[in-house]
Amino acid sequence: MFSIVNHILHQDGRPVAQRPSPNHGGVMKVIDFLIMHYTGALSAVGAINTLTSPAAKVSAHFVIASDGVVTQLLPCNFVGWHAGVSSWKGRSGCNAFTIGIELANAGLLARTGAGGFASRLEHKPVDAANVILAAHKNGGGVAPWQAYPEAQMDAAIGVAMALNAAYRLKDVLGHDDIAPHRKTDPGPAFPMGAFRSRVLGRADGAPAKAVSKPVLKPVAKAPAPKPKPPVRIAVKAAGKTRKVG
Repeated sequence: MFSIVNHILHQDGRPVAQRPSPNHGGVMKVIDFLIMHYTGALSAVGAINTLTSPAAKVSAHFVIASDGVVTQLLPCNFVGWHAGVSSWKGRSGCNAFTIGIELANAGLLARTGAGGFASRLEHKPVDAANVILAAHKNGGGVAPWQAYPEAQMDAAIGVAMALNAAYRLKDVLGHDDIAPHRKTDPGPAFPMGAFRSRVLGRADGAPAKAVSKPVLKPVAKAPAPKPKPPVRIAVKAAGKTRKVG
C-alpha cells in the first residue's frame, strides 16, 4: 500500500527508493494535476539516469519500472521538468502545478524487416504478445505500441491513488493532453479512462469533483424494480365465487 508522508512516497510504511534529481524548480504553490508519461525506452534504469543527469535538464517525480518497482526522483511538492511547453484549459507552464509519473515503456514502436517490433530509442526487440495496434487519439493511423504490464499498472494506480489522497487532484492527464501537437505519451496502449476512474473514483468524462476518499471502482446503479401485477384472489361467498383485485 502506498501513502505520502511529507511529500515522500511510502510503500508499506517505508520510503520507496530515492534517486534525487538536480533538475527542478522551487516549491509548488498548488498541485492540481497528475501527468502520465512513458519514457520511450524499455529500461527504467536508463530513464532514471537521464532524469537525474544535470546535462539532460529534464526530470519527473516518479519512475515506475515494468515490474512495478517505483523510484522517486523529486519530492512531490517540487517543480519537476517533465511537461515542457504545455497548457491545459488556458493555464500554461504545467510544470508549476503538476506531478509527473514516467512509466518505463517504449511507446510507439518501429516495425522490423522480419515482421517484428522494436523500441525506437534502444532498437531492442519487443515481443508481439506485448504489442497493441491502435491509432492515437490526436491523429495518425493504426500503429504498434508497447502494452503496459499488469504489475506496472497496479503500481501506477496505487501511487496515483496515494497522490490523490494527499493532494486532492483535479484530474489525471496525459502528456499528449497538455502538449498534443508534439507528444504522444502515454499513448493509446495506456487505459486512461479506466485509470482515471480508479484513481479519482468517477466515471471517465465526468466533471472533476472532490471525493471523501479514493474509490476503487465506480458503482453502477441497480435497475429500478419492475412493478408487480395486481394479485387476483378467488373468494367464495354465498355459494358464489368472485375475483378480488
